[in-house]
Amino acid sequence: MTNYTTQKSAEALFRSPAAEVGSSAEKLFNLRKRMQLRKRELRDSERTVRDAARRPRHPVATARAQM
Repeated sequence: MTNYTTQKSAEALFRSPAAEVGSSAEKLFNLRKRMQLRKRELRDSERTVRDAARRPRHPVATARAQM
């Protein structure tokens, strides 16, 4: 019961607001959703680039990392 209550409270706290009534409100809501998705994808791709650019500093560290 406590987990359910905590989960619902967290969902309510972080849920994006519903679009208000009006023609441009729906468009703005959809635009924000697309921007959030694009930002998330960009963050993931930047992380991939950083990980690929990272080089091991010492051969022993490479051997330990592969274990």
